[in-house]
Amino acid sequence: MVQNVNAAALDLPVSGKLVQRQTTLPQSFSIQSRTDSVSFSAKVSTGDAQNIVVDRAFEQLRAVVEEARAELGIPEGETVDLSPEATGDRIADFALNFFTQYAENNGLADDEEGRAQFADFIGGAINQGIEEARGILTALNALNPDVTQGIESTASHIQGRLDDFVTNGLG
Repeated sequence: MVQNVNAAALDLPVSGKLVQRQTTLPQSFSIQSRTDSVSFSAKVSTGDAQNIVVDRAFEQLRAVVEEARAELGIPEGETVDLSPEATGDRIADFALNFFTQYAENNGLADDEEGRAQFADFIGGAINQGIEEARGILTALNALNPDVTQGIESTASHIQGRLDDFVTNGLG
């Protein structure tokens, strides 16, 4: 494909302002592009191709899990309780640790009203994360009835912890 280009102008953001810069090009020049093709001598079925994609996705997921394990200080080979209650407790504990800072930044008192406002905020973020995880599992064809039930139980446990926090505080 041949394209003719006469002049170009670029808009570049600088310190929050939009600055226009002129670039002078010759009156007319040509850019040629070509299409490369790749052929395979072996036949790959659609199923094999999907398996390759899923395997690569799981490799990337394992790398993320290993990185998270290292950042959380969980030793290699240590068994982690993945029950909905234990998972919900880890998520709730992590989220509730931000209450003091959130309350300070937003002028909230450590009373039922202030805790409710925080619980609404952090609960929305947690629910968004759960929905994103659901989407990832769906894309990987890993969302089955057992996994769905585990997600629902975890979400319910987290909500119970948030409700308890609103009523009783962190203590």
